[in-house]
Amino acid sequence: MQDKGRVVAFEGNARPLLAGLLAIQAFVGYEWIMSGLSKVLAGDFVSGLGGTLSDGSKDMSGFYKSFLDGIVIPNAQAFGYLVMVGELAIGITLITVAAVWWFRWSKPSMTGRSVILWLVVLAGVFATFMNVNFHIAGGASHPWLIAADPFGEGVDLDSVMPLIQVAISIVSATYLLNVRRATRARAAVSTTRPTA
Repeated sequence: MQDKGRVVAFEGNARPLLAGLLAIQAFVGYEWIMSGLSKVLAGDFVSGLGGTLSDGSKDMSGFYKSFLDGIVIPNAQAFGYLVMVGELAIGITLITVAAVWWFRWSKPSMTGRSVILWLVVLAGVFATFMNVNFHIAGGASHPWLIAADPFGEGVDLDSVMPLIQVAISIVSATYLLNVRRATRARAAVSTTRPTA
C-alpha cells in the first residue's frame, strides 16, 4: 500500500489479493441478501419464528435456553423483522462496499473511506453475531464436529461464515488504520509547510 496524494491503494502484487478478498466479501454479501430475501418472500418467517424457536429450545439447557425462552420467543415478531432487515443490510453493505472499493476507491475522501471501512467492520461483527446465534439456536453443539451422515456437510455454513466475516473485518480494520495514518501524516505535512 502506498500513499499517492489522496489515494491509498493496493499496488502490484497486492492487487490480486484485494480482488480475491473483495470477491469473497461480495459472495458473503450475496449469501446474506439471499437469506434475507427468502425470509421476506416466504411471508411466514416472522409469524413462524416463535414456534420454530420454541420447538428447537425444548432440548436445550443453560443460558441460551433462558435467553430464547425469556427474551426472543416472547418477542419473536420483533426479532423476526430484525433478522430480515439485518440480513439484507449486511448483504447490501458488503456488496456495495466491495463494488465501491474496486471501482471507485479513488473518489471518496479519506473521511468517506473511513466511513466505508467502518461499515464493513460493523457488518462483519453483526454478521458474526447473527451466525453464532443461528448456529446455537439450530441446536448445534459444536461447530467443528464432522457430520454423522456421510452425505452431510462436515462443517455447516453458520460455522464457516463467522470465520470469513472476522477475516474480512480484520482486513478492513487494518486498512482503516492505514487510511487514518495516511490522513494524519498528510495533515502533519501540511501544517509544517511554510506558507508562501
